[in-house]
Amino acid sequence: MLQKQVIIGINYGSGHDSSSAILVNGKLIAIGEEERFTRVKHDISFPWKSIEFCLKEAGLKPVDVTHVCIGWDKDVHAGKRYSFLFRDFTISGLRRRFSFLRVLRNAAIIGVANAKQLFPNAKVTTVEHHLAHIASCYFTSPFEESAVISWDGRGEWSTGMLAHAKGNQVAALRTSYYPSSFGMLYTAFTHYLGFDSNDEYKVMGLSAYGRLSYVEKIRQVVKFSPEHIYDIDLSYIQHPGINPNMGYGREYYSAKLETLLGPARRKGEPINKHYEDVAASLQQVFNEIGVQIAQYLRGLTGSENLCITGGVGLNGVMNMAIIKNAGFKNYHFIPAPDDAGVALGAALWVHNHIQNNVDRVPLSVPYWGIHFSNDEIRKEIETYRFKNVVELDDPAKTAAELLAMGKIIGWFQGRGEFGPRALGCRSILGDPRPAEFKDVVNARIKFREEFRPFAPSVLYDHASAYFDLPDESPYMLQICSVKKDKRSIIQAVTHVNGSARPQTVRPDVNPLYYSLIENFYKITGIPLVLNTSFNVKGEPIVNAPADAIRCFYATGLDYLIVGKFLFHKNLSSDYLA
Repeated sequence: MLQKQVIIGINYGSGHDSSSAILVNGKLIAIGEEERFTRVKHDISFPWKSIEFCLKEAGLKPVDVTHVCIGWDKDVHAGKRYSFLFRDFTISGLRRRFSFLRVLRNAAIIGVANAKQLFPNAKVTTVEHHLAHIASCYFTSPFEESAVISWDGRGEWSTGMLAHAKGNQVAALRTSYYPSSFGMLYTAFTHYLGFDSNDEYKVMGLSAYGRLSYVEKIRQVVKFSPEHIYDIDLSYIQHPGINPNMGYGREYYSAKLETLLGPARRKGEPINKHYEDVAASLQQVFNEIGVQIAQYLRGLTGSENLCITGGVGLNGVMNMAIIKNAGFKNYHFIPAPDDAGVALGAALWVHNHIQNNVDRVPLSVPYWGIHFSNDEIRKEIETYRFKNVVELDDPAKTAAELLAMGKIIGWFQGRGEFGPRALGCRSILGDPRPAEFKDVVNARIKFREEFRPFAPSVLYDHASAYFDLPDESPYMLQICSVKKDKRSIIQAVTHVNGSARPQTVRPDVNPLYYSLIENFYKITGIPLVLNTSFNVKGEPIVNAPADAIRCFYATGLDYLIVGKFLFHKNLSSDYLA
């Protein structure tokens, strides 16, 4: 009997979004994000709990694992790291840079040591961070060859990679290196605008409100470079390692950026037109450079296919600019282009590249997280003696009726989503029509900034009637225009500039969610619903029924449907009366 090939992929060492994935004999079984289990957003710790989940899903023990691959390699680009260490010989500079490099190296050492201890029979290997990103997207694509862009804040030392992948091989064509980083530059502007690291999506949302008043000035900061991918004037930024006195937790922009653009916004200060214009101008420059990079890669490879991955791949505005202007015919995205996807990429690197398997591991659905049976949910209800609960015959139909009545509901079904977007299994849902719903959900439920937009989930075969989408958008990674004749109809999901970030829903991918939207369509004539992630500001998306129930009672949600059970907050509920 042939031995099972059990591959565990791990993301650990990058500084956020620790995760794990498991393949058994070339079949993807599960992907776990550590934050969902620990309830620590962007958790950086070794993914013990998500590994436990993956093994449980596969019905295996650590001794059964044959290969482990970690998407972080302490030995790559060593020469560049040490030349950076000695770029000046001041005591403070050497001390700060040495400390910075030691943090990067120690994380990799700890990750390998933990893997060897946990998996005694496994061969443990490491793969460069950006190659793991590339593997996550290319090896799940339908392409036999493809151009690939991977870009983020920072890997071990590389910050971006342009590649041409064929069969099982990946050829890196251009690489950018720290401290020149497209992702960290966006973070520097995120700090300038008064937000925290990992809040870059807020800047993207804010950009819709502004004018392009500062485009020429921001073009002084960053330019496309055929040799380095992008050239960044480092005098405008000061992330760790650039400035000898720079420590973690400080703003990434320098005083020179404030001289260029004016004083930075401090946390808690009002957002005025100036900051809206800076956000809009930044996004415009990023769109321009993103298109230039993609066009250049098209010329290098001659490919008609493009895979986009890495944390910058979450920028849906830039993604759409590339799709419309770069000249490729076919595009591929995964639901987690951020570092959580590195675990999948590391596992695929072993399966496809190291083991030379020609078969692909398709990512046909985004639902690879934990799931709970109705019996398990019932047990939770009985254990804590929840009273205001009704068992439903048709949860999708009931949910649609509630939405049509103007209610806002928590929707918890099936396996959790892989990636940062709620895609109909861990979602807060509402009617997409009333404009005031944006303010209601932001203030009463999500407790977040009023300028933040909400996404629509739309029946796939109706998407083209409402949105300017060149193709389907199953993972909310493309921001497009809402058709002008529909903007006044679906005001709650139309952003201030007439855009939206739709999720196209197919019946074969999520039949229950499709049924919900279809029922809403039958009642209202509108084939889409408002969808936002089931969490509140500062927390990860809910993972277990207990998380959903706690969120329900702590917010202004009207109803909660977990599996086939409807939760309400009083026995005189208007729907149940």
